[in-house]
Order: sequence, then structure tokens, then C-alpha cells
Amino acid sequence: MNKNLLGILLMTLGMLSLSINDIIYKNLTMNFPVWEAVFFRAFSGSIISLYLVYHSGINSIKTKKPVRHFVRAFSAVGCVVLYIFGIKYLLLSENIAIAHSAPIIAALLAVPILGEKIGIHRILAIIIGFVGVLVIIKPGTDLFQLKSLLPIGSALFMASVYLTTRSLMNTESSTSIVFYYSFALLFTSLIFFPSDFVIPDTFNLILALSLGIMGSMGHYFMSQAARHADVAVTSPFEYSSFIFVGLMGYFFFYEIPSNSVIIGGILIIISGVYVAYRERKVS
Repeated sequence: MNKNLLGILLMTLGMLSLSINDIIYKNLTMNFPVWEAVFFRAFSGSIISLYLVYHSGINSIKTKKPVRHFVRAFSAVGCVVLYIFGIKYLLLSENIAIAHSAPIIAALLAVPILGEKIGIHRILAIIIGFVGVLVIIKPGTDLFQLKSLLPIGSALFMASVYLTTRSLMNTESSTSIVFYYSFALLFTSLIFFPSDFVIPDTFNLILALSLGIMGSMGHYFMSQAARHADVAVTSPFEYSSFIFVGLMGYFFFYEIPSNSVIIGGILIIISGVYVAYRERKVS
């Protein structure tokens, strides 16, 4: 019981850290080019990854699966970049709700890619999740906007991250995964480095550099949550980010989620939690 409570606390702290990151991204993209925010996230994250390599030793980034690292790293890049663009153009609550369909997409893609079997329970959960996405983006109506596809693209890339991470964790270190992703993001941000780069003042520079710190803290807390408690126990608390982002979006940017975002988000949460439960039960 104590381990489960610790796992829940760590997962909640992880979601709080990542939610704070979303608020920082929103603030920065209102005043700076999106690719500038991506660059600062990559730059600060790369510094942290170098520290991890220094702490763990150079052997920690030696790999037997370079191609899978490449696929995972640039899938994570696609996920982050599209997610940040979604933060700029959509409500925070709308963006995060759609992006959280990633585990549902991963459960579906695991069938053709990993050869996993899928039962009626998981099929129903996946359908409920996609209904939730449709409720939010409202395709075929005047309320639909192409910008709503940004977090869907992010979720597709995140699903690829989930699947490739599964095949890496049995032989590769966490440090190597963080290292290759960080420098893939830095490389990409330099390619798309904005010509209209705005030199930030001291306050915004601190915010920009904190992106890598808060992001690393979030993923660290999540990994520790998985280590201390069962996934079926901690996974429902992954969706506490809806609450954190919703509250902070309201207080900082006066955003109020629509009924469709709330209803669709609830359906996605139900689907994601049940998919995690079924996968744990099957394994």
C-alpha cells in the first residue's frame, strides 16, 4: 500500500511538472516563434542529458539498436514539435485532451507492428477513445479546424515512441534514450532555427531554459512512479494533467474548456485507463 501511494504521488508530481511546462510553452509562444521555444527546450535538455552521461559513464550511451534509437528519437521530436504548435493555436485543455489519445493509438498499432493480439475489451476501449477525440475536434461541422489535427499528429508520433521504447528498454539504458532524443531535438531545432529569433529578456530566458528542467523532472517522476507501483494503480493519475492544465489555463490565460472538450476528455480518460489495465492484466 505504501509503495502504491508513493507511486501515485510520483505520477502526480510528474504530471504537475509537465503541466507547468505547458503553461511556460503557452506563454513563450505568445511572444516568441515556436521554433525558438523548441530550441530552448532542446538546448536545456541537452545540457541535462550530458550531465546524465557524465554521471552514468560513457558506456551508458553505447547501443546495440541504433536504428530503433533513431526512430524513437525523431518520433519524440515530431511529438514534441506538433504538441507545442498545438499549444500555440488551441486551448491548452483541448490540446492535451487530444494528445492523450496516444496510448489508445499505440494499443491499436501494437497489433500490426508488434504482433500483439487484441481482444473485444481493448477494441471497445479504443473505440470509446476515438469517439472522445471526434467529440472534441467535431469533424464535418463548422466548428472543425485544421489546427485540431496538430495534437492528433503529436499523439501518432507519441504512439511510435511508446512502441519503440518497449523494444529498447530490455537492453538500453534510460540515459541513452534521453541522450539521443535530446540531441535529435537540438539538431532539428537548429535546422528550423527561426530567422525572426527574438532575444528574450532575463525573465523569459529563465522561463525558456526551465523547459528542459521541468520536462526532465516530469519524466523522472513518471519513471520512478512506474518503478514503485503497478501501472494499473498509477495510470489513472496520469490524467491529473487535465486538472492541472485546466486550472492553470484558466488562471493564467482565462481559458474555459467547452463542454465538448470536457466530455471528449472524459471518454479518452476512461479509454486510456482501461487500455492500461487490460495490457497489465494480459502481461
